[in-house]
Amino acid sequence: MNKNKQNLGGLLLKETKTKEVKNEAMLLIPKDLYENHSISHYAIATYCLLQKLSVHTQLFKQCASLQQLIYYLIDKVPDRRNRIYSYIEQGIEELHFNNHIQITGVQQKHFLLDCTNIWFDTDSGNFSKVSFDEVRKIFQIKGVNNYCLLRYFIFLMGTLVAKITVTLPDGNSKSGIISNFPISYLAKQMDVSTKTIMDYNKVLEDAKLIYVYRQNDFVLDENNSLKTLSNIYGRYEDKEYIDAFARNQRQYNKSYRHTDENYNNANQKRRLAQMYQNICKGKYDGYSEDEIIAVYNYVLSENKK
Repeated sequence: MNKNKQNLGGLLLKETKTKEVKNEAMLLIPKDLYENHSISHYAIATYCLLQKLSVHTQLFKQCASLQQLIYYLIDKVPDRRNRIYSYIEQGIEELHFNNHIQITGVQQKHFLLDCTNIWFDTDSGNFSKVSFDEVRKIFQIKGVNNYCLLRYFIFLMGTLVAKITVTLPDGNSKSGIISNFPISYLAKQMDVSTKTIMDYNKVLEDAKLIYVYRQNDFVLDENNSLKTLSNIYGRYEDKEYIDAFARNQRQYNKSYRHTDENYNNANQKRRLAQMYQNICKGKYDGYSEDEIIAVYNYVLSENKK
């Protein structure tokens, strides 16, 4: 075991112990695995299982049956051997043939596995970071292909941009929580249709695994052509930060909605200021109660400034 892997093991153990207080263990899924279309969705799910076991136990060698792995994934063991047995078994074999793990033997229906290659130096490449709780939650969703959905979720979390930092008005900030790639890019990378991506997004939103800010806005590019602003993606827990980033992006790009809102706000302020002058002159008979309250609130706001 080389020094880098030893160090990484310590880091992952420390992180896992911290996260487990919240019933959460973070997994690192390499980009060259989840973006490799010759690797099936079943292998991706199996990789998550084996990394969870390897990191949690701090053991490179694992002895596991299909029943054990299935139980860890879906919290139950089917009474009869069904498709999930074949899927997990296929995943183990694929990971073996692609050198992500090694099957060193099979004894009494238990796979003897060398998971050394699941541990890697985080400086050696790109990876997606997800929690095992998120993996399990995806497999609790009914009426979807959970394996496809998991791969998309892992891919989407891998597009979070580490160098983007979002700061809230109260001064709190977070980095690496924002993705703003267009749906067309996500569809191309996943080798599916844009409709499929929109369906995946809706399912993950309903499960409160992601939050999507749909801009429905546009800007003029350098050629004075209309350019639609991309959706903003992130984890549901970072909703407040995603909203703040979207607002800042509209302001920075001088988007149509931002410009229109500013114009309308300016017009409204001018209207309220004129109404205030009329009220001071005793000319308020034609104003409704709501309009007078609006003027009152406007004056209070301006006085505070």
